[in-house]
Amino acid sequence: MEKREQNNARTRQRLLEAAVSLYGSRSIDSVSLREIALAGGQKNPNALQYHFGDRDGLLQAIVDFHASGIGARRQAYFERAGSGEWPPAEAVSRCLIMPIIEYVEANAAGLDFVNIVSQLATSNHGVYGLGSPAAVSFPRPAALAELFDAAFAGLPPEQIQQRIYLIVDTAFHAIANIFKASRELPAQSPLADRHALCEQLLAMVHAFIVTPAISGADAK
Repeated sequence: MEKREQNNARTRQRLLEAAVSLYGSRSIDSVSLREIALAGGQKNPNALQYHFGDRDGLLQAIVDFHASGIGARRQAYFERAGSGEWPPAEAVSRCLIMPIIEYVEANAAGLDFVNIVSQLATSNHGVYGLGSPAAVSFPRPAALAELFDAAFAGLPPEQIQQRIYLIVDTAFHAIANIFKASRELPAQSPLADRHALCEQLLAMVHAFIVTPAISGADAK
């Protein structure tokens, strides 16, 4: 790689890291592209547009970068699920949630990324993999979709979509809050016990998955 390309790659990475830090610690809507450029060490406010195009391009780059790390961890869980280690509902909850938790534990910027996804989840249906048009796209692993299909066998399609929506939304918000509580609350608080709360989250998602179809839930 030529020196200019190396410099461009480093600049792009610094801008991406600055955006993750600012978006994750504050909010996407409260941070300007100019502010990110300055935090990334660029005096030229157009540097960010040069590397990412616009805010959606920047958010897509953030998702692509961090989702790849989560996906690598998730693959190991897919293999365990494929071996029959867990029944369908537990396989879904563990394959969805545990790779995110492990990524946050292993990466300093992981929690900021989860906070960003929590924000996107309120306005971007692409987070849920339900086929809605979205400015920012998220990975949709076929193996995870197959696990959802197996776990939700027999449920009406509308209720499957509703449950996926609620599960994914709850998971990202809960993980963000679990890690925040473990860092901010006194160690003796039950809510500071990250491991216990993660297990409670897994149990909650599992219970929701195995709940029978709700009669009248599709009625207007």
